[in-house]
Amino acid sequence: MIRINSKSKEKHGVQISREFALRMFPTVRVSFTGLRTDQRYAVLMDIVPVDNKRYRYAYHRSSWLVAGKADPPAPHRLYTHPDSPFTGDQLRKQVVSFEKVKLTNNEMDKHGHLVLNSMHKYQPRIHLVKRNGESAAGHSVVDLESEEYKTFVYPETTFTAVTAYQNQLVSKQSVTKTQ
Repeated sequence: MIRINSKSKEKHGVQISREFALRMFPTVRVSFTGLRTDQRYAVLMDIVPVDNKRYRYAYHRSSWLVAGKADPPAPHRLYTHPDSPFTGDQLRKQVVSFEKVKLTNNEMDKHGHLVLNSMHKYQPRIHLVKRNGESAAGHSVVDLESEEYKTFVYPETTFTAVTAYQNQLVSKQSVTKTQ
C-alpha cells in the first residue's frame, strides 16, 4: 500500500517549468506499507502527459481551456530518489519526499531534470522497483520495463506546466520553495 501526501488541496495544480530548472511545489511525498522488510527497493518518479492537448488560461473564466494539439512530447526521464535503494523496513518507517525533483522546459537539459512542455497537463507517477543482487548495490534503473516494479498514480497530483503562475497567491507561496 502507498499513500500520497501533498499540501495542496486544489483539484488541479500548476507547476513552473522554465529553461533553468525549478523544484516542484507542492512537493510529492509518499509512504509505503506492506513491504518485505529485508527486500531492497528503489523509489522513482516520472511525469507523463495526461492527454494530447495544449492549454491556455482564460482569466475572465479563471479556468483552463483547450488551445489545440499538444506539442511533440518532451524527452521522457525517470527520477530516482537520491536515497534509493531503501529496505522495506526503511520505507515502512519514513515518508519519502521528492523535494529535490527539478522541472525544466529545456529539452537540451544535461542535469537529469524532468523535462515538460509548458501549457500541457501532466501526471506524476511513483514507481516502486524491487532491487536484487547487483541492482541492490545502487545501480540505477535504466529501463523500467525490464524491472520488477509497481506504479502508483494519484489523480489529485495532476498539474499544468506553466512558465509563470497564473495565480498571484500561489506565486507568492512558491517563490521560497522552488529555488
